[in-house]
Amino acid sequence: MTGDPFVTQIRRPQAPVQLFCLAHAGGGASAYALWPKAIGADIEVHAYMPAGRERRYGEKPVVDPAAAAAAIAARADRPFALFGHSLGGLVGFEVIRELRRSGQRLPVRLIASACPPPDAEKTGSIYEGLSLLDDEELLGRLAGTGDIPDGILAEPSLVDMLLPIFRTDFSWLDAYMYAPEPPLPVPVSAYVGDADDTATPQQAAGWRAHTRSGFTLRTFPGGHFFPVDHLAEVVGQVRADLLTAG
Repeated sequence: MTGDPFVTQIRRPQAPVQLFCLAHAGGGASAYALWPKAIGADIEVHAYMPAGRERRYGEKPVVDPAAAAAAIAARADRPFALFGHSLGGLVGFEVIRELRRSGQRLPVRLIASACPPPDAEKTGSIYEGLSLLDDEELLGRLAGTGDIPDGILAEPSLVDMLLPIFRTDFSWLDAYMYAPEPPLPVPVSAYVGDADDTATPQQAAGWRAHTRSGFTLRTFPGGHFFPVDHLAEVVGQVRADLLTAG
């Protein structure tokens, strides 16, 4: 890894809580570009940039919770929380387990957004087996879920840039096997969209089994990318949850 793996638009050294954000499949730090101003002065936002994306485009794409955990441990200098959307929620869960194994400070909360619990059945998910599809089928499926906007599909150079990232992310997701460990000593909040078929409230309730420190389920209007369409409401709830926890 070269350089800083985080995008921190606004440094807030006096903020009582840091928030480390992990993006969905195919995403990077830019997924949280609007968050620092929207969330207010009491929270310092650090958007994680995995290898192979954005200014780390020269590196080989990889999903590496251990590397993310090490980077977060090195940056965290006060109470902190993790917010992960979709794939990012599962990565966040594994990040916390890595931090626990290495004896590092743990977050005050995990917010898993649009993300079924780690032991959920994969069968029937529209994201199941995407890494096995050819390019045309993969792009068609992602266009149907909203993961790739139509404007990007019209730009072959952008498609060529994004395909290896999507394949890396979905290969990790397809290969992921939950390994039982004791529940996290960290509160967990599951955020879901009421029109999201990939992570329903019923599925998200399964996160309760993975914490011994309290669980909350919060439902928002919208589909899989409800934080984009309802940013103010989602960020306001994140702020309330973190300042209470911090």
